[in-house]
Amino acid sequence: MHKAHGAGWQIRTDAPQSLAIGLFIRDVAAVPSRHSWLPMTSPAVPRSGDQAPEASGPQWDHWWDQAVRKEGPADDQGWPPDLSSWWTPPGFESLDSAPGLQEIVAANFFDGVRWSEDRCQEHIATAKSRVADLFETKLVRAMERAQRRTAQPFSLWITEIPVAGKQVWQLRPDHLLVTADLLRDTALYRQRLAPVVAALF
Repeated sequence: MHKAHGAGWQIRTDAPQSLAIGLFIRDVAAVPSRHSWLPMTSPAVPRSGDQAPEASGPQWDHWWDQAVRKEGPADDQGWPPDLSSWWTPPGFESLDSAPGLQEIVAANFFDGVRWSEDRCQEHIATAKSRVADLFETKLVRAMERAQRRTAQPFSLWITEIPVAGKQVWQLRPDHLLVTADLLRDTALYRQRLAPVVAALF
């Protein structure tokens, strides 16, 4: 997790491994998700075997909706999170009510872990460049100079996911879901982030 902060404000960027594993599972098994807004993984994950049964689609969608809401930085209040949204080998008991998805997860989980670990290393490299550049600090200071006032206390949580494209989705005023490719495009990321920070400012 990357954290930037100043007097009263904080911007945190995280790349939860559980979400990366879930996206891997969706694509490797061609789970028929109805979340058409959510792009395919990047780098692309080739399908392995037959397409997952139709029933696994709503099961995966339900898991994703819960996981995105419950994932959070380790210093948040309420930690540890509700483990019902986590997949824990070997039995994956949290999926007992979704046997179709449970079978797919059991077959592909450890490949997903390996894939997600590579994405984690990429996230760490991006975070290091952000720290070296003081990216968020410069953004907030520029707004303070432009508005001739100090930023009011605010907190912004940014969740990175390894999917294609340079996109951002605002889940709450203080929570963004962003693609890894957008985070690496500094100029475009600043352009997309600035109005969100301004609204909290």
